[in-house]
Formats: sequence, structure tokens, C-alpha cells
Amino acid sequence: MLSFWYKEFPQYPKDHKDFWRTRLIAHSLLITTCYFLVLTLLNLFYFASYEIALIDAFGLFISLGICIWFNKTANVNVASWAVTLMIVSLILMFVISVGGHAHSLFWATLIPPFTFFLVGRNWGSIFSAVAFAICAYLVYLQQQQTVTIGLGSLFNLIEVGLAHILIFRFYEKTRFSAYTRLSIRNLEIQHLAETDKLTGLYNRQKFDFELSQLIAKNDVFKTPHCLLICDIDHFKNINDTYGHLVGDNVLTEFAKILKKRMRNYALIARWGGEEFTIILSNTSLNDGAKQADDLRKYIAENTITNIAFTISIGLATIQKDDTVLKLLERADTALYRAKNNGRNNVCVSDKDSTVIAQSTYLNGSIA
Repeated sequence: MLSFWYKEFPQYPKDHKDFWRTRLIAHSLLITTCYFLVLTLLNLFYFASYEIALIDAFGLFISLGICIWFNKTANVNVASWAVTLMIVSLILMFVISVGGHAHSLFWATLIPPFTFFLVGRNWGSIFSAVAFAICAYLVYLQQQQTVTIGLGSLFNLIEVGLAHILIFRFYEKTRFSAYTRLSIRNLEIQHLAETDKLTGLYNRQKFDFELSQLIAKNDVFKTPHCLLICDIDHFKNINDTYGHLVGDNVLTEFAKILKKRMRNYALIARWGGEEFTIILSNTSLNDGAKQADDLRKYIAENTITNIAFTISIGLATIQKDDTVLKLLERADTALYRAKNNGRNNVCVSDKDSTVIAQSTYLNGSIA
């Protein structure tokens, strides 16, 4: 039964701007159909108010007609206007027919939520202003009259209260759903903005931000951190020999190795082309050099996608009063020396000097 009322329209997916308007139309028609059916029966058999029962029956058939037509055409704009005009006209017809008595004026409070949600704030304002002006005039005519609170007044209050609960419950659901989808979409956009499309690693923009944050914190906590710039040796030859698609596959597989072999707290990014950057937080220079050389050895001793190659790594640690640019320059200088020293090397920038890691660090106390 509910699938008939809440029909799924393929042209209005959940991320479409009119998706929730289609839901509101269905929700409104379900409410009005149920209400008009109950009111028709009450006024016909309980109150014996045949004129009011006729209005309610008219509303019942209009609601069903709009629902059937909307499910066939999926015309949101026309359906919105049809539902709006039906609700406004029937409420005002009822209020005027009873002269604003029996607390019937409360029905007019349903006009703003329906009209604002369905036809927008401008037309919603106009419909609401007209409805309340009519209500004000009816109240003016009732001056100095004795107000009788009977069973009809009680029913009107209960019915309007339930209608408000249903319509605003639906509105809150749409608001919550919209904010949830917006949050998910923002996370997706943020992920895309921070991620290298090919390798799935962080991109240079995200890396620069994280490095700047780490440097700022280091001025306070004085914790050792290492920066590695890793370059695939003779990567151009791989592209020229096997093609760029194979070259892209090498980069992707190499990125997977970096994520697998580096420690969990390492922040890895694709710096550009065949260069990758790695931040090893809470890591001393000796420990960083050891990890870098372990990675170098692993790559040299294994093939990736059946292709053998080597890597060169430049390493530097965060120093006092460092900047992102200064730190990157030191690591890049170390990488440049590793390249000039025959490649397949790890070179360390230690303060003002740049040395080969194998001879200075890896054969010392940590080797």
C-alpha cells in the first residue's frame, strides 16, 4: 500500500533537488486522503452535517485523483501547485462555511507549512497572508459573541494537532536526511581533494598541510620527526620500454608496498610523477634511516609487476625554526646526492651536512 503512495521515480534520485518534494507531495496526499475519509464519515454519520461532509468527500476524491495523476506523470511542479491549491481552498471553504466557529480557525495554521514547503517562500507568504487575513476578518465578525466549546471544537483541535505533528515530523526527517547526505558528500569531496587519483595516497596539497602542522607542533613538543623523499630510479625508461599504462601500474603497486611496509603512523603521499614523500613522526634520524634502507633493499631484491627497479631516498629531520620549504629543500638535496652517488642509495641530511646513510648510520649503533 505504501509503495503506491511513496512511489520511487527514477528521474528523482535521492541526491536530486526535487526528491524530497516528491516525498512531501506523497506525504501530503496520504494525510489529506486519510483525514478527508475520516472527516467525511464523522460529519455524515455522527454530526449529520451533510454540507461539511460534502466538502470533505470532495477533498477525498481530489486527493486520490492528484495521487493517481502524479504517480503516472511525476510532474513535481504541477503536483505541488495542485496539492497547495487543494489544501488552501478546502481549509478556507471549511473555515468560512462554519463562520470561524468551533475552533475551525486552527485549520488555517496548516497552510504555511504546506505552502512554504511545496511552492516556496514567496507564494507561501502570499497564501498564508490571504488565509490569515480571512481568519482575522472572521474573528472580527465574532466580536462580543459567546464562544461555545463543544465536541466539534475538541475534534478540530485534535485533528489539527495531529496534522502538525505528522507534517513537521516529515520535515524533520527531510532536514536530517539532507544534512546526513551533505555530510557524507562533504567527506567524499574532502577525500577527493586530499587524494592522488592514481595511487590512492595523499596528494601534495594534503602532505604540505600535514607537514606544516607537524612543524608547528614540533616547536612546542620537540619530538623527532623524519621526512623521506623517495624517487624511482630511471622511471622514464620504464615508461619508454613498457608504456605509460605499465608505468602507472608500477606506481600503483609501489604505493601499495609503501603502505604495507611503512609503520602505521607514517603519512605517505605522492609528491609528483615518480616521487613519493613519507613523514615518520616520533622517529629519530637513525631509526628513520634504518626504515628507509629496509625499504630500499626490499625494492632492489624484488620485482613489481615483473619489472625490476631500484629507488633512491633523501631523508631529513625537523630542526628548530624549520619551515616546510627548508625541510623539503634539505630532503631534496639528500635525494639529489643519492641520485648522483649511483642511485639505489639512502642519503641523510643531518643539520648542515649530507651523507650516505649506509656508511654513516646503518653501520653504526643501529646496523
